[in-house]
Amino acid sequence: MKSAWAIYRHMTRTARPSTASGRRKWFANALHSAWEVAKQAAAEAIKTAALRVADQVAALKAEILNLDCKPFGIRIAAERRALAVELSKLETA
Repeated sequence: MKSAWAIYRHMTRTARPSTASGRRKWFANALHSAWEVAKQAAAEAIKTAALRVADQVAALKAEILNLDCKPFGIRIAAERRALAVELSKLETA
């Protein structure tokens, strides 16, 4: 509930709905956002070490693919090599 109020205060810092129903809708959106963040934090806390490593491996592979899509004039060799080394460390662990 504290995070929902923080989100609501942040949303209403510059503009505020003029009606009570508008304020309720904004607070409902803030509650929804806070609930989503709490669910994601709970899911992250439950993850095992193997799942975290798998997520890191997937993120590194995606980053390597993004590097490969850069124009030819941009030098990516050093960054790609560093990512490949980090990926190989994670895959062997």
